[in-house]
Order: sequence, then C-alpha cells, then structure tokens
Amino acid sequence: MNLAKKRILPVICAAIVIVSTVMFTSCGNKKNNDTSSKKNDISSAEKITLTTENNISPDIVDDLDTTGESDITPSMWTVTGKNGAVVTLMGSMHALKESDYPMPKELHDAYDSADILAVEADITEAGSLTFQSAMLAGMYYDDVKDELSKHLSQKAYEALDKYLDLYSLDITAYTKMRPWAVYSVVENLPLQRSDLSGDLGLDKYLLIKAHDDEKEIYEVEGMEYQFDMFTQLSDDSYSFQFEALANRTIESDIESLDKLHEAWATGDIDHIEELANEEIETDDKYAEAVSEYEKKIYIDRNQGMKEAAENFLNGDKNVLFVVGAAHYAGDNGIISLLEKDGYTVEPVKYVKDY
Repeated sequence: MNLAKKRILPVICAAIVIVSTVMFTSCGNKKNNDTSSKKNDISSAEKITLTTENNISPDIVDDLDTTGESDITPSMWTVTGKNGAVVTLMGSMHALKESDYPMPKELHDAYDSADILAVEADITEAGSLTFQSAMLAGMYYDDVKDELSKHLSQKAYEALDKYLDLYSLDITAYTKMRPWAVYSVVENLPLQRSDLSGDLGLDKYLLIKAHDDEKEIYEVEGMEYQFDMFTQLSDDSYSFQFEALANRTIESDIESLDKLHEAWATGDIDHIEELANEEIETDDKYAEAVSEYEKKIYIDRNQGMKEAAENFLNGDKNVLFVVGAAHYAGDNGIISLLEKDGYTVEPVKYVKDY
C-alpha cells in the first residue's frame, strides 16, 4: 500500500461536473430492498430528458445583485502585461450559497473594467441538444453485455455500492453506465444535501451577466474539452477513487464542502490547496493511475490555463480570468507558473468601508 493524494473536484475545479449532475442524479432512487424493485430501477435511467433551454436570465443576476456590503473576500490577483493590459485572476467556486451575494465591489470593478470574461467553459450553453446528446451517448456502454462491475475493482464496486446506499440510491440503476458518468453522480451527491447550489456558482453568475451585457466571453477549455477529459481517464483512475469512498459519510461530505466554502469565501488559497488534496491509501498497482489523474486533471490543465492568461497579457485588452480556485494554488498552480515566467502577481486587497 502507498499514500496518494485524491483531488476533490466538484465545487472547485471542473465546471462540467456541476452541469452533468442535472442529467444524472434524477435516476436510481431506492424504493425498497427486494430484488424485483432493484431490477425495475435499472429502467429509471430512461427518465433522463434533454432540454434545449440555456436558462440565461438577467433576472437571476438582478436578484443576487442586491445593495449592501459583501461579507466575502475570495482570492483575486492582478497581473499587468507589457502593453498595459490588466488580467484579473479570480478563484471560482462552481457552487455557492445565496448568502455569498452580493459579490464584493472589487469583483464588480474588475468585471466592469474587463473587455473579456474568460472562464473554464460557458456552462450556460450546456442545455444545447447537441451537447446533451453527446453526453448521453457517452454515458452508456455500447455492448449490451458490458457493465460497470467489469471495469472496476471488486473493492471499488463494493465501496461504490455502499456509498450510493447512504444516499438511498441503488447501484443497479447505474450498472450500464461508464465509470466517468457514475463518478459525476457520486461527486455531486453531497451538493444535494448542502446549502450550496450550482445555479448560484460564480461562473454561472458572471456568464449570465456577460451574456446580458454582450461582453466578450472566452472559454479557456470549453465543455467538450472537460467532457473528453473525464471520459478518457482510465478505469483504474476511477477504481482508486471509488475505493476511497469506503470511509466517507454524508456528514463528512457536508463537512468537507463547508470547509472548502469557508476557505474560498475568506480567500485562504493555502487552505484550499490543503483541503483539495485528500490523502488516501491505494494499492501500489494504482501508482500509474494516480499519476495519470493528477496530470490530466491538474498539471496539464494548470499549464493550459497559465498559457491562456499569458496570451491575454501579451495583448491589449483587460480580462477577468475566472477558473476554479484550486488551480491557482501550489507549486504547479497558475500563480507559481506565472511568477516562474517572470510576471508579478499582485493580490487584490479588499476595502470594507465602501
């Protein structure tokens, strides 16, 4: 056995995970424990429906932009390029509380002065028929004889079964789904029990605002990139993650989300780095899978995000650059990568006496 670090994704890193929950978590509820009920639950996945609505409503922003002083101070930094362009780096959390609004004046000022809003992905477009159809097509195994248990270790499958049961979900409803799709369900279940909501996430709030203001929007990754990222991870990558579910409870899940939210709301980027790295025991056979996961989910993406920020710094437009907060932290985070390239990254200081 060895120790590995499992990155926590749902409300800090990949925006697409939040989007996918809309489709997945409506199926698989347990009715009772008899075998016939479990068999019937398999068909409950058919309840998933497609929507072509983008749900972009400026009224949502108006409701959140109430008057009053903000109580939160999430991490923000500014970097100035050689041509004078200012890139404001903002650490996002993809699910927030209503009490987090209104956003601080400093964020509003950065938004107003920005020519471009840069985000991981424009999640307001997730309702398109084309994208949802692609996701649905990738959820299930093509071979009717194939199933989830054949792609996970026995230990992982048993841990997943036990974990789903905590949330009154029946694993038989997910047996024909690929690991990435079930993983998306699992990593978002705690949100259903918390007071955090993807509908209130910072990305969605800013995107709705930008669409209404006809501000230019730049996707650093895009939904297709994030979708491919999760679907292309190996089965072993998901096995070691599902095995780690063995010691989780609903209470511990909620506590973890609360700690992450508190760290985000207070701008404690070091604490976010600590919380986003959950140390778990894994079999030595997963060493390659752990490295693959870390590289694809963080290292490669952080490098790509850093390069996108540098491209803006070489331009002449001001940019509000908003990606998951955990991508800024640590030696491989965006801040360190920019500083290694010679840029001066200045933290934004909040002024509370507006």
